[in-house]
Amino acid sequence: MFFEKLYNANKDHLFSFIRRSVKDESTALDLLQDTFLNFFKHYSGKGNLPQEQIARMILFRIARNLMINYGKSYYQKNVSLMGGEEVASFFGSKSQGPEGQVLDDMAAQDLTRALNEILEILPEEQKTAVELRYSQGCKLEEIAQVLSLSVSGVSRLLERAEKAILQEGKRRGFKPESFLKS
Repeated sequence: MFFEKLYNANKDHLFSFIRRSVKDESTALDLLQDTFLNFFKHYSGKGNLPQEQIARMILFRIARNLMINYGKSYYQKNVSLMGGEEVASFFGSKSQGPEGQVLDDMAAQDLTRALNEILEILPEEQKTAVELRYSQGCKLEEIAQVLSLSVSGVSRLLERAEKAILQEGKRRGFKPESFLKS
């Protein structure tokens, strides 16, 4: 019952987390399945199961490690914080009519592409922290558990990542400040 409840409560968030890093849906589903299988194998038969919130962080840590292993052995990863449609709704439509919507969609895709390119300069740990904070809405404490860091360490890690994103964005003429407000 615990495992079923844990699965139902976390599968969508974990899949979203994995899918943003692994563009192939079937691979993302495989990694999601492996995440839960690894958790189940480790905790099945043990009488002392972790609390639900701690179990969630363990699942995110397992997923992160599986994505890193996958990225090292198969493909170069691209982390996308927001898809094109989400960016358009995030900024709101500035034009009306079908032509305006097409222009808004193109602008949103350009913003997404630019942000993804900027994120590629970040070290893996910073990319993961940014993804968890701004895309998944995780608290600093949760990110600290996933990354095995202190809360202050996560805070400094995010500050360095934000500074690098802003510097690179300004160098490219892109202003990513609006993405970093939570």
